[in-house]
Amino acid sequence: MNLRQFELFIAIAESGSFSRGAEKSLLTQSTVSQHIASLESEVNIRLFDRTGRGAELTAAGHLFFEHARSVLAELATLRSCMANFSGLKEAALCVGASNIPGTYLIPRLLPELARRHPGIRLTLLGGDSRAILDRLISGEVELAVIGSHPDLPDCDFTPLDPDLLVLVVGPLHRWREEVSISPQQLFEEALLLRENGSGSDLALCSALTGIGLNPAGLRVAARLGSNEAIKESIADGFGAAFLSESSVKREVARGELTIIPVTGLQVRRHFWLVTRRSRTLSPAAAAFAAVLQASKSEENQKCF
Repeated sequence: MNLRQFELFIAIAESGSFSRGAEKSLLTQSTVSQHIASLESEVNIRLFDRTGRGAELTAAGHLFFEHARSVLAELATLRSCMANFSGLKEAALCVGASNIPGTYLIPRLLPELARRHPGIRLTLLGGDSRAILDRLISGEVELAVIGSHPDLPDCDFTPLDPDLLVLVVGPLHRWREEVSISPQQLFEEALLLRENGSGSDLALCSALTGIGLNPAGLRVAARLGSNEAIKESIADGFGAAFLSESSVKREVARGELTIIPVTGLQVRRHFWLVTRRSRTLSPAAAAFAAVLQASKSEENQKCF
């Protein structure tokens, strides 16, 4: 039993004749008759009575007609849905992002995504880099945008623009009026960091190691799960922290936080677009990735 047999059956039933059904289907009458004979043999019941007036549905034929028509209607709906999906007229997309890209990068790209592909309905799930990668590997999200690059052989990492992490303190901090501090002074201050394994944590450790300092000697006062929590603590006068420069621009402009340069230390990291190597991207995911990668560096600096 196949869809072509269904289509021929419907054509004969609606036209009331094998010859007219064959003409409508652009086939010879003998070919159509063979298809229907094969169909009747498979269901083991006669579907048409061949009469002098043409082809009339039997009782079984009427039952088959109703179900076959429903099957073809569902097929037409399925074809339409797949065409909309491929053409991005209507497509759902789930993306995972760590704190900074999820808060600053992706939301600022939504107008451009909507302009190019108004049919994409985006769901954005947040978490730290490790949690987002777990969601990617499990299939919960189709794409991930994170701030670290662990060694995962089943994933492809595409670099996006770099992110600069800066040392920030609150308005009452003793370093507030300093032109700069030395890297060694960092080891004398209570620091607020993100969770172990986060992109910012790995970037800071790498930068310190690169200038010959051991990050294990840092005085970590607390590890907090979001940049917003760290900013609140620092603004209230507790400790110092390395945060994404773009994530503190508003607070710096309002005088709530101050950026303190650290001589000889530059903490940078890349954001990464991550996909599963074994999976083919949906048209919506490919379109989102194209918008993300096409965003210019100067635009990204506003929204990281």
